[in-house]
Amino acid sequence: TSATNRVTTLSAAVDRDGVVTALAWDQLEDCGAYLRAPEPATLYRMHANMTGAYRVRHLSIRNRVVLTNKTPSGLVRGFGGPQVYFALERLMQRIAATLGLDPLEVVRRNLVEAFPHRCPAGAILDSGEYRAAVHGATERGGLAQLRHRRDRLRSEGRLYGIGFAAVVEPAISNMGYITTVLSPEERDQAGPKSGAQAAATVSLDPLGGVSVAIDSVPQGQGHCTATAQIVADIFGLTPEAIWVDAAIDTGKDAWSIAAGNYSSRFAGATAGAVHLAATRLKNRLAGIAAAQLNARTADLVFVGGRVFAAANSENSLSFARVAATDHWSPSGSPEPALRETVFWSPSALGAPNAAEEVNGSAVYGFVFDFCGVEIGRNTGMVCVDKYVSLHDAGRILNPALFDGQVRGGFAMAVGAALYERLVYAADGGFISGSLLDYGLPTASMIPDLEILHQETPSPVTPLGAKGVAEGNSMSTPVCIANAVADALDVAEVSLPLTPERVLQMVRRRGP
Repeated sequence: TSATNRVTTLSAAVDRDGVVTALAWDQLEDCGAYLRAPEPATLYRMHANMTGAYRVRHLSIRNRVVLTNKTPSGLVRGFGGPQVYFALERLMQRIAATLGLDPLEVVRRNLVEAFPHRCPAGAILDSGEYRAAVHGATERGGLAQLRHRRDRLRSEGRLYGIGFAAVVEPAISNMGYITTVLSPEERDQAGPKSGAQAAATVSLDPLGGVSVAIDSVPQGQGHCTATAQIVADIFGLTPEAIWVDAAIDTGKDAWSIAAGNYSSRFAGATAGAVHLAATRLKNRLAGIAAAQLNARTADLVFVGGRVFAAANSENSLSFARVAATDHWSPSGSPEPALRETVFWSPSALGAPNAAEEVNGSAVYGFVFDFCGVEIGRNTGMVCVDKYVSLHDAGRILNPALFDGQVRGGFAMAVGAALYERLVYAADGGFISGSLLDYGLPTASMIPDLEILHQETPSPVTPLGAKGVAEGNSMSTPVCIANAVADALDVAEVSLPLTPERVLQMVRRRGP
C-alpha cells in the first residue's frame, strides 16, 4: 500500500505579528493508476479542519485528482493528515522566518483558545487546552535546555536545528465526510450519509460468566484488554474474568457499516458503547440483588466479585449468583438481565451542507511536538538528538496501550521523514519495489521518544476519550523537517530527508 502523491500550494494572509487571518489551499492528488475505495477520500478526511489547531477565520480549498501509471494508493495511519500538516506546519515556520519571529511564538499566537470551536469548513473542535499543552510540553520536555544545546553546538560550527509541530488529531470519522466529493445535487439524490455507529454487546451466561462482543476488529492494538478492564471495573471483577470476542459475524453480531478498526474510533466510540451496555446491565443486576438482599438498589456496590449494601458488607451475594439468576429463575426479575446491546453514534455528526461544510469527526485530540536534530556536514545524515511529544487524547483508558500506540505511529513517521520513498524510473518502471531498494527503519534506527500526557476529557464520548495512534504520523515528519530547515536555514524541504538530499542542501548552503 502507499500514500498518495500530493502537490500542495498553500497561501496565507498574515499580519505583522504573525497572526494568520486566511488560508488558501490548492491540492493536486495523484491516486495512482485507478481509484480504490474509499478514494479520493484522502483529500477529504481533513477537509473539515484544514485550519489545524489555529483560529483562522477565512478559508478556501481547491481539490483536484489525477490518475497516473503508478501504484494505486491505499493509505494507513493519518489518512491524508500527514500531507496536510506538512504544508501547514512548514508554512507556520516560514511565516516566523519571514517576519523574524520565534516559530514557537507564532504557533502560540494562532492557537485556538476557546472550546468548542467551529472551524470554517465545519469541524467542531470539542475540547482542549492547546496553550497549556504547549507550555507543559516545553517546560516538562526541556525546550530551554535544548535551545542552549543548539546554541553551543552551532558555536562549534555544527549543524543543529529545532523543529515544532502542533496538530489536531481527528477521531471517529463522520461517514458523511466522503460525500463532500459529490455535488450537493448528487448527495441529495443518493440520500444523506452521516454519523459513526459503534456497537457492543455484554452477555451473562448461566454460570454468571461475562462475555463482551465488540465491533472494532483489532489487529493487536489491545482492544480486548481495554474492553475487559472497562467491564471489570463496572461489575467489580478482575479483567481476567471477562471474555472478549473481537470478531464480527454479520449474521449474528451487532454491527453497522461503520464498524471496524480505523479512524482511532475504539476509545471514543466502541469502548463507550461497551461502557453503556455494561452499565445498563449492572443496573438490572442491582435490581435483582436488591430483592434478594432486602436492600435498596442505590445502596448496592459491586466489589471483589460480590454484591452488597455499602452499610452491610456481611450480607452479600456472589456476582456469579446474581448474574446467573435470570437464566435459572427469570420470573422474579423486574427486568431481564441476560444481555445488553448498545449502538452509539455521536449526535454532532451530520451530513455535509450545501456550502460543503461538514464536521468530519466526532472528537479532536491535540498533539504538540518539538525535536532537535544534528546534520552530518560531510554525510548528510540526520540524527534526531531529542524528540518530545505531548498528547491530549481526552481520558486515557490504559496508559501502557496508549503509549504503545504513540510509539507505533512515531516509528512509521520516522520512516516517512527519513527513509521511505516510492521511486519510478523515467519510463515508468517501479524501481523501489523490494526491501533491497526501499528504505525502512529497524527498531534500532528509531530515536528515543519522550511521551507526555495532558487529559482534557471530551464532552462528546461516553468515557471522555478521544483518539490516539495517528497523531505522530501527522506531526513527526514535519517536525523533523522543520528542525532540518532550522539547522540549514533553508526555506524548501522535501521528504524523505535522505542523506543524498540533505547533503545537496548542505552544499548549496555553503560553509
